[in-house]
Amino acid sequence: MDTRIPSLPTRAFAGAVLLFLAFATACTYTKGEEPSPCTDTTPVTYQAVISPIFDANCRACHGSGVYQQLGGGNDYSTYQGIKNQSASLILGCIQHQPGYNPMPKGLAKISPCDIAKIKAWIEAGQPNN
Repeated sequence: MDTRIPSLPTRAFAGAVLLFLAFATACTYTKGEEPSPCTDTTPVTYQAVISPIFDANCRACHGSGVYQQLGGGNDYSTYQGIKNQSASLILGCIQHQPGYNPMPKGLAKISPCDIAKIKAWIEAGQPNN
């Protein structure tokens, strides 16, 4: 039976390989789709969810009294005003996609959870509920 202890360079190389494998496997996500940014399970309705998001982020410029001066003529003060706008334009702007004006103007992107709620509402056909 050979009882020799591996040389120091051999042990260092083996340690480096193990360390590399630990880092390589620790930084990947291989369990299917990315988790949702929202843990909020409240059903997405216009009245309870979407309108308050527009209140907090959009209506300072796109409200009924100011949209002509501040909101580029886009009135999001009502359900119908939002419904009349292109859904792809709304999503492109709030997601800060290239080719769209990032909104809210001059501010950080709204939360990923709020973006996910607006996207879900649009994908559901923008119900007035």
